[in-house]
Amino acid sequence: MDVHVGFFSDPEDLPGLAHFCEHMLFLGTEAFPEENSFDAYLSASSGFNNAFTDNEDTCFFFSCAASGLAGGLERFGAFFEGPLFTAGATEREVRAINSEHSKNLQDDGFRLNQLFSSRANPKHPYHHFGTGNQATLLELP
Repeated sequence: MDVHVGFFSDPEDLPGLAHFCEHMLFLGTEAFPEENSFDAYLSASSGFNNAFTDNEDTCFFFSCAASGLAGGLERFGAFFEGPLFTAGATEREVRAINSEHSKNLQDDGFRLNQLFSSRANPKHPYHHFGTGNQATLLELP
């Protein structure tokens, strides 16, 4: 599922919002409120899931055995109909994103991308920080 919202859609005062939302959709919905119910269901159905946030898109995907497809689609659809965004999950995922950002700082490809971003027109969304971290998602807002 491609959602046509990515880093470029982040508000200027909340960099990393799209990436944060990507993380949160996996952590419970109105229909399936248990945080890891989708992962547990997919594991039982020989499956997996993942997602990524890019400049203009966020992509979510999963795979499972054919026998688990109907239940997988039901749970997957619930991400977009009624995500929970609980306080406990919010704090944990901000820490996870902060950790991901810290890890990225050691990656040459990420650093090169940040260099290009810093040289972009300040009025263009590519110039802005997209990953998010604890400061942009929890402390500054």
